[in-house]
Amino acid sequence: SGFSGEASRVSSPVHRFGSVSVVIPAYRAEECIARTLDLVQGFLESTGVDHEVIVVSDASPDRTADIVTARGRGVRLLANATNHGKGYSVKRGMLASTKAWAVFTDADNSTSIEHLERFAAHADSADMVIASRLLPDSNIVTPRPFSRRVMGRVFPTIVNALAPTGVADTQCGFKLFRRSAVEALFPLQRIEGFAFDVELLLLARRLGLRVAEVPIDWDNPESTTIRASVESLRMLRDVVKAAARVQTGAALRAPGGVSGPGR
Repeated sequence: SGFSGEASRVSSPVHRFGSVSVVIPAYRAEECIARTLDLVQGFLESTGVDHEVIVVSDASPDRTADIVTARGRGVRLLANATNHGKGYSVKRGMLASTKAWAVFTDADNSTSIEHLERFAAHADSADMVIASRLLPDSNIVTPRPFSRRVMGRVFPTIVNALAPTGVADTQCGFKLFRRSAVEALFPLQRIEGFAFDVELLLLARRLGLRVAEVPIDWDNPESTTIRASVESLRMLRDVVKAAARVQTGAALRAPGGVSGPGR
């Protein structure tokens, strides 16, 4: 968005959030994490908004954690002792966050942090603001491989048949939560893998939280740590379990597990 200097500190819509935590789950991200942190911190610093950045390394076997540690600049590293999955890492980062709003975003910067300015229009009316690649005004900058495009269309259709979430795109990795929503949702989250987004949306709907879905410009590099066929089956299994827990009310009892800011 090209913001710089004092003008952005006054005019940036991001100030409507008051303060922002950015949580970045990371696995095998050594090739992209430094650039993503440059973009995230550069943007937040240019606006002058009160913020924190938390990277959660999911026992990444490469240099991801080392790069974050060596960087300094106020970035907080949480390192999982063993590999759990994206859902676990997001949950850990969110429960460790402290600002008025908290967003999780992918380590490869598929959805630019500058989308927070677009999300700010919902700061007064939503508890949860999510990015969507499937709305009419959404823009896929770099076309995905065919198998990923099919998965990106078929999976949400199946999910919403099994477990209606009320949104078009459950899986985009850029979701923003009001502090009260963080405290309501993440202690209840059980799914540690990629289907955790669906669980959060089902819980949000059950709890009556206000969810806004916003079109984005999405640019995803071809490299990915997701094995589409294997993960799709696992995700569908997790979705069915989560839907059953929400429908019976069992999901509204906190399971324990990852704890809050002390972890």
